[in-house]
Amino acid sequence: MNGFGEYCREAIKLAEVKKLEPDEGYSAKIPGFPGLVAFAPTRAEVMRELRSALEGWIELSLARGDGLPSLHTAEAVAG
Repeated sequence: MNGFGEYCREAIKLAEVKKLEPDEGYSAKIPGFPGLVAFAPTRAEVMRELRSALEGWIELSLARGDGLPSLHTAEAVAG
């Protein structure tokens, strides 16, 4: 895997999306990424929000020197 974009694409594939109560939209998270969650009215919007949140999560994690989760580890957690 090379690069930020590819890492994000692979991480997004692990997303868990849930439909909330009627008229409350969707939530999405990626197992292995603590605190990363998105909410939006539609499934498409929640995936866009999740991608944006993921990019910020990665930038902050790297800036703090925390590194990034292994996507293989996250995949094992997901399922």
